[in-house]
Order: sequence, then C-alpha cells, then structure tokens
Amino acid sequence: MKSKIQILYIVITLLLGMDMFAYYLERISLIGYYSDVFLFWMWLGLTMTVIVIFWKKILAKIMLSGLLLGLICSILPMMLPFYTLVLSMSSFGLRMTKDLNENYRAQIVGYSVLSPPWLEIIEKKGIIEKRVFSCTDNALNNDGTTIRIGSAKDIIFNSETDKMLRITLFYGGIHKTITFDKTRGKMIL
Repeated sequence: MKSKIQILYIVITLLLGMDMFAYYLERISLIGYYSDVFLFWMWLGLTMTVIVIFWKKILAKIMLSGLLLGLICSILPMMLPFYTLVLSMSSFGLRMTKDLNENYRAQIVGYSVLSPPWLEIIEKKGIIEKRVFSCTDNALNNDGTTIRIGSAKDIIFNSETDKMLRITLFYGGIHKTITFDKTRGKMIL
C-alpha cells in the first residue's frame, strides 16, 4: 500500500512539475481552467497523506518543514506570493471564462492584488491548451479610452481568418472590438 502511494505521489508530482514548466516556458497547460487547479490540490492532498503515512522517516519531517517555511516566507512580504498562490490555484482568480468556438476559449483572470485582470485567448488542442494571446488594460486603452477588461460582461467571438482573430468585449451599452494578429501573436492596434 505504501509503495503504491509513493508511486502515485511521484507521478502526480511529475505531472504537476511538467504542467508548470510547460506553462512558464511555452504557455501550454491542461485543458480547462480547473484542471490545473485540481492537479495542484491533488498534489497537496497527496503530500499531506505521504507526510502522515511516512511520519517516522526524517524526509517526511523535512518535507513538512519545507512546506511550512515556504508558506511563512510567502506571507512575510505583504502576503503577495501567498495571494498569487491562492488566486492562481483556486477559482478566486478567474473572473470570466467563455468558449468562443471549438478552437478557442477566452478568460479574464487576475492573479495579483497589484495589477488589474487581463484577457487571455486560449487555443484548445485536445487535452492540452495554449495561451496564444494576452491583453491588458494598458494595451486595450491605446486610443485614450478608459475601458477596463475586468468590467466586461461578455466576450463575443466575431471572426477568424488565417491571419487574425477578432473578438468583442461587451460592457452593456458599449463594446470594444479587439483584433489579434495570429502570425505575430500580438494585438493589432
């Protein structure tokens, strides 16, 4: 039983590590917003299970001490890394998500207490997906308007060609259309 838990823990840890590296290096993650959150919480639950089962071993005590020390050290500098962890590993950081079509979905997320939410366009590729476009309030308000991404009530898919993708942020009475260049991966101003 202990060896099966160890193997499961190693597999989940490797999956989480690969998921984190893939996201930070290539902006690729598992499909959907909650799959990464579920993987993190599964890893954390298995970590606690492994610590309890192997408590007599020195490595389990070192692991618990490292987790607690990491948590305390993240809380010390105004709790900013702790808030980022909570916002990115729970549904608190997700403001809105919407499937645009069978190939893309859009989400408005905010993982920091110091910066406003931003818009991400994510390309679906089976069980993984890749963030292909990202847009902040500063990029959106290049024409002098003061529209906030976090205030959007809906995200509407307009059109797609081989070279561009166009969506509209709907705010009730007003709206803002955004065009992304697929070849450069940037917003067209």
